[in-house]
Amino acid sequence: MAETDELRAILTELRDIEAIKRLKARYCHLVDASRWADLARLFTEDAVCDYGIFGLYKGRDELVNKFFRETLASVSSFNAHMVHNPIIDVHGDTASAAWYLTAHTTIQPGNQALWVMGIYHDELKRIDGKWKFTALNFEFKYYTPYEDGWAKTPMWNPYDMEGRT
Repeated sequence: MAETDELRAILTELRDIEAIKRLKARYCHLVDASRWADLARLFTEDAVCDYGIFGLYKGRDELVNKFFRETLASVSSFNAHMVHNPIIDVHGDTASAAWYLTAHTTIQPGNQALWVMGIYHDELKRIDGKWKFTALNFEFKYYTPYEDGWAKTPMWNPYDMEGRT
């Protein structure tokens, strides 16, 4: 009987880890496709998201309307999120996850291609049987023009055109 309970616990944890991986993949696909209404459903109402140089957003409405619909949509014409190397810890109905992000991005004005790399730190909660993000923190490692690369210009301020060499 103990072996059956152990197998059941292992299968439950693996199912939860896979569901969290799918949630993060869905997040990436929806951001890249600018599908903000669908993206909103992935977050709890009180979610807190810190996008580093792009600001801190409290609550799903502020996140979706201020960050995604206003900020991101106005400065970015192309995004290709690629998350990898997940570390996911499940604790009943809560979980934490860390993921590397590598992204190819084009910002406006100027049609500037960028390399972006960093680490997502996510907090999640199971609500009505579905995992949702309660907190997201993005730690930039580099944000650099494509032609410069991260060795030459690891953290570029796109609004400081004088800073380009």
